[in-house]
Amino acid sequence: MFLWLWLIGWSAFALPVAVASLRGWAPKRVRSRTSPWSIRVRGVALLVIWLGGLTGPLLRWSDLDSADASFLASVVQGGLLMFAGGLVAGSQLGEWFYRRAVRAQVVDQAEGIIGRL
Repeated sequence: MFLWLWLIGWSAFALPVAVASLRGWAPKRVRSRTSPWSIRVRGVALLVIWLGGLTGPLLRWSDLDSADASFLASVVQGGLLMFAGGLVAGSQLGEWFYRRAVRAQVVDQAEGIIGRL
């Protein structure tokens, strides 16, 4: 019974947020700080986390021994969480490098304009 509740509750919570992020929706304060592709990458990361939350109950329902299912679930969930964390960290680094490049370009343009005066 708990496994059904977990699957329904986890899907009702995580899946709509992930789909909304994939479509590019985010709160206004998040949209002002991040690019649309970064929001979509985070949506993919949320889908990976959602999938990780489903692996435990699905493996418990399988015909595996309970010890084997627990071990496999922990390995798969850990791997999926690390993958999702890598996606989020990569999107953050991409944003940081992009902002740094834009800032350097603005400074170069400003120096060029000042030099002409």
